[in-house]
Amino acid sequence: MKKIFVVLIVSMVFFAFAQKTYSQSAVYFCTETGAYGYAYGYSYSDVFTKAYDACINYGGTAPVLITSTENRGYGAIALGKDSNGNRVIGVALGYSTLSGAKAEALRQCENYGGYGAYISDNWNDR
Repeated sequence: MKKIFVVLIVSMVFFAFAQKTYSQSAVYFCTETGAYGYAYGYSYSDVFTKAYDACINYGGTAPVLITSTENRGYGAIALGKDSNGNRVIGVALGYSTLSGAKAEALRQCENYGGYGAYISDNWNDR
Protein backbone atom coordinates (compact mmCIF):
# COMPACT_ATOMS: atom_id res chain seq x y z
CA MET A 1 0.00 0.00 0.00
CA LYS A 2 2.83 2.37 0.89
CA LYS A 3 4.50 1.70 -2.48
CA ILE A 4 1.29 2.51 -4.39
CA PHE A 5 0.94 5.75 -2.44
CA VAL A 6 4.52 6.78 -3.29
CA VAL A 7 3.97 5.98 -6.98
CA LEU A 8 0.76 8.02 -6.93
CA ILE A 9 2.50 11.02 -5.34
CA VAL A 10 5.41 10.84 -7.79
CA SER A 11 2.95 10.62 -10.70
CA MET A 12 1.05 13.67 -9.45
CA VAL A 13 4.25 15.70 -9.11
CA PHE A 14 5.36 14.68 -12.60
CA PHE A 15 1.94 15.62 -14.04
CA ALA A 16 2.01 19.01 -12.32
CA PHE A 17 5.54 19.67 -13.60
CA ALA A 18 4.60 18.61 -17.12
CA GLN A 19 1.59 20.92 -17.08
CA LYS A 20 3.76 23.86 -16.03
CA THR A 21 6.46 23.02 -18.56
CA TYR A 22 4.03 23.22 -21.47
CA SER A 23 2.01 26.23 -20.41
CA GLN A 24 4.30 28.90 -21.82
CA SER A 25 3.16 31.76 -24.08
CA ALA A 26 5.23 34.44 -25.82
CA VAL A 27 4.61 37.30 -28.25
CA TYR A 28 7.17 39.07 -30.45
CA PHE A 29 6.59 42.30 -32.40
CA CYS A 30 8.65 44.06 -35.07
CA THR A 31 8.35 47.86 -34.92
CA GLU A 32 10.03 48.18 -38.32
CA THR A 33 7.42 46.17 -40.24
CA GLY A 34 4.49 45.80 -37.83
CA ALA A 35 4.67 42.00 -38.04
CA TYR A 36 4.02 39.93 -34.94
CA GLY A 37 4.27 36.31 -33.96
CA TYR A 38 3.03 34.34 -31.00
CA ALA A 39 3.18 30.82 -29.65
CA TYR A 40 1.58 29.00 -26.74
CA GLY A 41 1.52 25.52 -25.29
CA TYR A 42 5.20 24.84 -25.88
CA SER A 43 8.01 24.19 -23.44
CA TYR A 44 9.95 27.12 -22.03
CA SER A 45 12.84 26.47 -24.37
CA ASP A 46 10.62 26.23 -27.46
CA VAL A 47 7.97 28.92 -27.00
CA PHE A 48 10.35 31.84 -27.56
CA THR A 49 11.84 30.29 -30.69
CA LYS A 50 8.40 29.45 -32.11
CA ALA A 51 7.03 32.96 -31.48
CA TYR A 52 10.19 34.63 -32.84
CA ASP A 53 10.13 32.45 -35.96
CA ALA A 54 6.43 33.19 -36.48
CA CYS A 55 7.20 36.92 -36.41
CA ILE A 56 9.99 36.46 -38.96
CA ASN A 57 7.70 34.32 -41.16
CA TYR A 58 5.10 37.11 -41.18
CA GLY A 59 7.62 39.72 -42.31
CA GLY A 60 9.39 40.78 -39.13
CA THR A 61 12.97 41.94 -39.57
CA ALA A 62 13.86 42.80 -35.96
CA PRO A 63 11.42 41.05 -33.60
CA VAL A 64 11.35 42.15 -29.96
CA LEU A 65 9.80 40.11 -27.16
CA ILE A 66 6.68 41.99 -26.03
CA THR A 67 5.59 39.66 -23.25
CA SER A 68 5.60 36.07 -22.06
CA THR A 69 4.02 34.03 -19.28
CA GLU A 70 4.17 30.62 -17.69
CA ASN A 71 0.45 30.80 -16.78
CA ARG A 72 -2.26 28.93 -18.60
CA GLY A 73 -5.37 30.75 -19.72
CA TYR A 74 -6.77 32.91 -22.44
CA GLY A 75 -4.59 35.14 -24.58
CA ALA A 76 -5.47 37.95 -26.95
CA ILE A 77 -3.69 40.32 -29.31
CA ALA A 78 -5.13 43.70 -30.29
CA LEU A 79 -3.87 45.82 -33.16
CA GLY A 80 -4.32 49.49 -33.95
CA LYS A 81 -2.51 52.38 -35.67
CA ASP A 82 -0.76 55.35 -34.11
CA SER A 83 -1.06 58.94 -35.37
CA ASN A 84 1.75 58.26 -37.90
CA GLY A 85 0.02 55.18 -39.31
CA ASN A 86 2.38 52.69 -37.63
CA ARG A 87 1.00 49.46 -36.18
CA VAL A 88 0.55 49.34 -32.40
CA ILE A 89 0.05 46.09 -30.48
CA GLY A 90 -1.58 45.22 -27.17
CA VAL A 91 -1.26 41.77 -25.61
CA ALA A 92 -2.87 39.93 -22.71
CA LEU A 93 -1.76 36.44 -21.61
CA GLY A 94 -2.89 33.94 -18.98
CA TYR A 95 -6.36 35.36 -18.28
CA SER A 96 -9.14 33.29 -16.72
CA THR A 97 -11.72 34.55 -19.25
CA LEU A 98 -11.61 35.35 -22.95
CA SER A 99 -13.50 38.60 -22.40
CA GLY A 100 -10.92 39.68 -19.81
CA ALA A 101 -8.01 38.92 -22.14
CA LYS A 102 -9.65 40.79 -25.02
CA ALA A 103 -10.46 43.83 -22.86
CA GLU A 104 -6.90 44.01 -21.52
CA ALA A 105 -5.33 43.63 -24.98
CA LEU A 106 -7.53 46.46 -26.31
CA ARG A 107 -6.70 48.63 -23.30
CA GLN A 108 -2.97 48.08 -23.75
CA CYS A 109 -3.13 48.84 -27.46
CA GLU A 110 -4.96 52.10 -26.77
CA ASN A 111 -2.55 52.98 -23.91
CA TYR A 112 0.37 52.67 -26.36
CA GLY A 113 -1.33 55.10 -28.74
CA GLY A 114 -3.29 52.68 -30.92
CA TYR A 115 -6.44 54.03 -32.56
CA GLY A 116 -9.14 51.85 -34.06
CA ALA A 117 -7.93 48.90 -31.99
CA TYR A 118 -9.39 45.48 -32.75
CA ILE A 119 -8.73 41.92 -31.63
CA SER A 120 -6.67 40.14 -34.28
CA ASP A 121 -6.01 36.84 -32.49
CA ASN A 122 -7.09 35.00 -29.38
CA TRP A 123 -6.56 31.54 -27.88
CA ASN A 124 -7.07 29.36 -24.87
CA ASP A 125 -4.03 27.58 -23.45
CA ARG A 126 -5.82 25.40 -20.88
